[in-house]
This record gives sequence, structure tokens and C-alpha cells, in this order.
Amino acid sequence: MKTFIHKLGIILFFFNALLVCAQNGGFAKKDLKSEGFYNKIEETKSGNWKDVLTDYMQASFKGLTSENKSFQFKANIFSLRSKVDSTLLIDYNYASKRETFYRNFQIQIGLNLDNDYKFKGFNYGFDWAIINKRDTTVASLARKEYESGENFEKLSSALIFALQKYRNVATPENYQKIEKLAKASIEKQYYLPIDNLPEDFKKILLEEQDGIDAKKFLDTFQDELGKLKRQPLLTVGFHSNFQKDSKFLDEFDANLVYLQGLKSKKGSKLEIDFRNQFKAKDSITTSVIKRKEFSSQLGLNISIWETKEKSIVELKPNFEYKRIVSGIMTDEKNDQFLANADLRIRILKNLWIPLILKYDIKNNNLFGFLNVSFNFDAMKKE
Repeated sequence: MKTFIHKLGIILFFFNALLVCAQNGGFAKKDLKSEGFYNKIEETKSGNWKDVLTDYMQASFKGLTSENKSFQFKANIFSLRSKVDSTLLIDYNYASKRETFYRNFQIQIGLNLDNDYKFKGFNYGFDWAIINKRDTTVASLARKEYESGENFEKLSSALIFALQKYRNVATPENYQKIEKLAKASIEKQYYLPIDNLPEDFKKILLEEQDGIDAKKFLDTFQDELGKLKRQPLLTVGFHSNFQKDSKFLDEFDANLVYLQGLKSKKGSKLEIDFRNQFKAKDSITTSVIKRKEFSSQLGLNISIWETKEKSIVELKPNFEYKRIVSGIMTDEKNDQFLANADLRIRILKNLWIPLILKYDIKNNNLFGFLNVSFNFDAMKKE
């Protein structure tokens, strides 16, 4: 028992070190436009989405109830580059084509552990979003190609009229603060996060200002934002394990993940999840790969409990087909059909507990896997 506690303490120390490192290297709020809007978008992402492509960094424990456990740390290349060169956070650098590639390319490193939490080896890999239409950090919904953009000038006029009225009721300090935010929104043409404004100013702004309805812009903005968050996401990835007695690429997998959001009448998040994976493993650690497997999985991720657009509980029922291409063992069938269910529960703001259940339809076997994932904030709180 003491040995277990000692090893678990080492793992937690490693996790906390990464946590401190990531928090110290976060994006400063002043460096990105409309940070309140950015943070709100990140908080409304589904846990399923963040598991596929982290927007910044993620640490996770996989297979806590299985014989093969692992600790993994993922980060997109841009977040690592920005720790070295802070000028990458300036708008025109951040939105460049080169940095867009780095923001959509994530690497993974980690440790493999056995049932007694003893070190077995390393895991590593990468994922690349070859299609990512969901990058809200560079989307300006005030542009005229969006329906919300057609009303942006009207919102700008409403802000000016509201400021004139607000000057008469606000303290000089509060007025100057709101004036600075409003002018920046108008000049740089980005969305001003209304929810972060003082209630007294918000009330004035949402009133009709000389025939200009600011609420119409906000409604169309939310519609456009919903469409953006339902856009397709396609990633390809390669991952491998390296153990002390194995050779390079003795065990690896290549995968493809496709996510597509669906519109729900009730407003809840629905997401088609389609995954394909090819795995190769050499169980006797020679240069010839002995076993090859292919699996295909189709499911629907459902946000079944939300508060203020944030997913609290997500359920993903899915069906999976597995095929052993080569290396079948004695008394083993080369085809397997599984009915699965992934249950994700948000414990804290960035802490998720995913429980994965797999049911073998042919052999009536039930398997369960418990994971833990923590998503780091990209924005430092100042």
C-alpha cells in the first residue's frame, strides 16, 4: 500500500508540475481581442470536442480501471511556441497561415503503467486537424459575409447612443472603462461580450436607440456562432508506445476522427462522431509486426445536461466494429461488434471524468474504462 501511495504521489507531482508550467505560460488577456468572448467560447465546447483537439493543453489519466494505465499530456504546437516568443500572440501573427497550422497540430507524450502503477514505457504521437471550420479565435462575425455582420454598423451606432446616455448616470471611472471597450469594439470590429458589461449600461444598450435595435444584432450573432460551432472537424493522428524491451514502432496506431455538429430544437449540443483506427502490434518484439487490427466507430455525442451553455453531462452512444486483419490468436474470433456508451461528467470547470462502457454483442461481455482529463485555460487571469 505504501508503495502504491508513493508512486501515485510521484505521478501527481508530475501532473502538478505540468499544471503550473501551463498556467504560467498561458495567453495574457491583453494579447487577444475580446478575451471575455474567447473564454466563453472555450467553456461552451463539449468535452468530446476537447478530447479530440485541445485548444491549448490537456492532461489525462487513461484506463484507471484496466490493467494498462497511462498518463498523457497533449498540447498544440502554437501554445509551446508562444511560451518562447510572445509576439506570436499579436493579432496579425496569431491569425497568420503558419500559426493556424501550428494551432491545429497537437503533440502527445506520456507514461504507460501496469496494474500496480509500475512504469512500463512511454507513449507519444500527434494529431493534425486537416479540416477545422470551428476556430472561433480568428472568426470575426462582424464581417459582412455573416448575417450578424450586416447589423454590426447598427450595433456600433447603438453603442454610441448608449454611451451618451450612460455619461449622465455613471461615475467618470465607470464611463471611461465602458467607453474604452466600446471604442475598441467599433474600431477593430470584434464582438463586445455583452454579458461582461455592467447591468446599468447593458440595460441602456438593449433599449431601442433612435430606431436602432441592438438586440437584433445579438440574436443574429448567437445564430451565426451556433452555426460556426457545428462546422466539421476532421483530424488524422499517429500514436505509438515504446517499452524498455521493445523496438521502435513495435506498437502503433493511426486514426481518423470526424466530428459534425447538428442543430437541436431544444438547443442542446448534438455531435456526430465517426472514428476509424488501424493498430499494429508486435507481441514478441521482433522487427516483424505480428498483429494488425482495424476498428470503425459511429456515434452521437449528446449534451444531456447544460447550465449557461456549458455541458455538465454528456452521453455518447455508439456502435463499433473490430476486425483482426492478421495475428489472430487461438479461440479468438476475427470479427467483433460492440455497443458502447461514453459518459462524461464535468466535475470542475476544466476537470472531466469520462466513463467508457463497451458491450460485446456476440459474446455478451461488458467492459468498463475510467478516465480523467484536465483542460488548461489558455487565458491567464490578471
